[in-house]
Amino acid sequence: MATSGPITLDNLMALNDEIAALARAGVPLDRGLLAIGQDMPGRLGRIAQSLGRRLESGEDLAVAVSQSGDAFPPIYRAVVLAGLRSGKLSVALEGIARTARRVSDTRRVMLVSLIYPLVVIVVAVGVFRFTMSTTVPIIEATFDDIGVVLPRWYDLMSQFAHYLLVALPWLEGAAGILLVIGLYRVSRASVLDARPGRRTTTVAQILHAGRLATFAETLALLLEQQLPLAESLELACQSSGDHRLKLAGQELADALRRGEPLRRLPPGFPPLLGWMLAGGGQPGQLVEALRRLAENYRRRAARLGVWLTIYLPILLSAGVCGLVVATYVLLTMVPFYYLLFQLSLPN
Repeated sequence: MATSGPITLDNLMALNDEIAALARAGVPLDRGLLAIGQDMPGRLGRIAQSLGRRLESGEDLAVAVSQSGDAFPPIYRAVVLAGLRSGKLSVALEGIARTARRVSDTRRVMLVSLIYPLVVIVVAVGVFRFTMSTTVPIIEATFDDIGVVLPRWYDLMSQFAHYLLVALPWLEGAAGILLVIGLYRVSRASVLDARPGRRTTTVAQILHAGRLATFAETLALLLEQQLPLAESLELACQSSGDHRLKLAGQELADALRRGEPLRRLPPGFPPLLGWMLAGGGQPGQLVEALRRLAENYRRRAARLGVWLTIYLPILLSAGVCGLVVATYVLLTMVPFYYLLFQLSLPN
């Protein structure tokens, strides 16, 4: 299937919901996707129809998705394969849908929280231009007429502000380009596979918690269908979308195939989950523990999302407003009070 780039996250969620609904209802996926493709607009409809035609020709859904070029991210292909192997495709798709919605909600919260700081920045840039073109020259001329020498720090700050004023159009252009690139990247479904960077940031922690929840839930599904632990680990780690977890899962799966006990966990593998696997026990108990662990990860992501919703707009707005006020005070108000102080001194 020819593609023009990765599918958007919203389109992936819409198509995923339709496939999950068809799987739950027991409707043949080929007919259902062909019918859905006629109702869906644009590229999403073409992708659905292409998948339906592939399935109608006898291809497996996992093969059809994997041969769709870069339309679907690798994490989605792995989840589909794991769902087919476990015999519970709809459950696996619902798991990835929850992670995708969490990412989409986080993206929406961040975009909404950026609106007010962006408005403040636009106003601040206008005030800065007016201050540098009108107020600062008047202050400097007034000090020269009266014969009062401006402080050294003010001269340095004024020179830096002049250089910044000259470079401001270039900075605005670069910021606009970076903003467009950032909006494009977070709108793609490939954000589910993107490396979150440092896990000290709230957004990275939300994405990481959602990936671990998908991993634990998928592993529980596979083990419930009595698939070998090595194969289950490999598929579940691939379906998580976490790069380090994929490598760790592959290392553990290879060790299990060689008959080695799980004594040392590779970097990137959750310690609690590794302890559960190493402890053995009945398969049913392990499956139940994995599902509880997945729920805990999802609750953690939800708590972090609430924190982001409440505090991110406050921090951004306070930071931008504080910087604007501090700059204006240093360039205008402080020289005025310094002038009054100098005039009050006895000759």
